[in-house]
Amino acid sequence: MNNKPLISIAIPTWNRASCLENLLNNILSQIKELDGEVEICISNNGSTDNTHKIIMSFKEKYPDLIKYNENKENLGGKNLLQVMEMSEGDFMWTFGDDDTIVENGINKVIELLKKIPKENTGLIVVRREAYFIDKQTGKKIIYHNTLDKNKPEAFKIDKKDIIGTSFPDIGFLSALIWNNKIVKKIIREEWAIIEKGIETANFHVPIYCTMFLKYPYIDAFALNEKIICSELPCYKYFIEDKFIFTYKYHKKLYHLLLSNKYMNDYYAPLLVKLDKGLRWMFIKDMIILRIFESFNYFSYFGCLKLFFSYAIFMDALLFSLVLSVLFIIPSAVLRFMYKVLLIIRHGKNWKHWWQLAINISSRTTKGTRRQLE
Repeated sequence: MNNKPLISIAIPTWNRASCLENLLNNILSQIKELDGEVEICISNNGSTDNTHKIIMSFKEKYPDLIKYNENKENLGGKNLLQVMEMSEGDFMWTFGDDDTIVENGINKVIELLKKIPKENTGLIVVRREAYFIDKQTGKKIIYHNTLDKNKPEAFKIDKKDIIGTSFPDIGFLSALIWNNKIVKKIIREEWAIIEKGIETANFHVPIYCTMFLKYPYIDAFALNEKIICSELPCYKYFIEDKFIFTYKYHKKLYHLLLSNKYMNDYYAPLLVKLDKGLRWMFIKDMIILRIFESFNYFSYFGCLKLFFSYAIFMDALLFSLVLSVLFIIPSAVLRFMYKVLLIIRHGKNWKHWWQLAINISSRTTKGTRRQLE
């Protein structure tokens, strides 16, 4: 590729060969005629399946469009930094290997990138449609869409919604398009903050929060069109997993953001509120797991040990009490109570929401692969 691309699509991948193959076919069908405006960067995080073979088959066919790195071992979150470093476009679109882009979606992104002021734009957030395939009917069921019908096609995002993580999909990696020059400057100059962020579940969050805190004059834009299709992931969750992702990692993330040297009194209360809400989020997770009979844990005492190792003392006591109570209450009783709540909220349509909850729970808790793997 002779000229610098406008945008790099940066894909960190690990052991999802079939998903990656689908994504590359999806992207390449849209960029082959774009005359060097797009490059694809892939960093393989030590995959043990046939990921390498899949990538090389594409690279041999499209050598000018694909850049490839392969780690000898799994580097965890640092793999995202690897693929970011490979990217040379003016903008960088970080993309999960199990998501796809709607037809003509890349063209719509490029059109926006050519309109907005490049120097002062730090981040673009695109919209997403989330779905699952009904196992009985084979029908595609849309359960989430982040389009805002009351907003124009493109608009500036209030940075309070970004740092407070309240803007739709602001924590979803595939929805983020970064100013490459600015984000690399942040990673280089604020490495101490970024390095601590790697220990959290979504360490790209400290990157963009630091960017907007340090450079308050930088803008963020939303492309208010459906660009991403995201299939509901299939995992097998244990109580321990829910605790680690819902509570432990987010606790660490919010504390990291609150201790950020650029944090100020305008944004800090938003994060304090989020931090306080984590205990109820995890309790809700435990209740949902029990309702849909996915209440799995390695051992009761193992859970208690985890709670008292990583939660504040009062939260650990509360979690232990809820865990014990939920273990005793029959799931049928909780299901009945949940149905009553749905009837109160949705009336005659409660069965639709009940079936939707069953499908989502089945996908997100009864798979074969743990998210921690």
